[in-house]
Amino acid sequence: MEENNTMTYTQAVTELEELVKKMQDPECSIDNLSEYTKRAKELLDYCRAKLTATDQELKSILDSLQS
Repeated sequence: MEENNTMTYTQAVTELEELVKKMQDPECSIDNLSEYTKRAKELLDYCRAKLTATDQELKSILDSLQS
């Protein structure tokens, strides 16, 4: 699995989508479910942090334009 510090937001979302498909597959092994869930949480945490940082950066840029 790819390290989060080199992953883009788009790559994280794509991997999340793939994990969801695997988890919804009737053939998904219960043995893999825990691994998929842990990875999905890591990806969600990464995406949330990325969105928060981007939001703060955009607010800062917009504030500087209003000055």
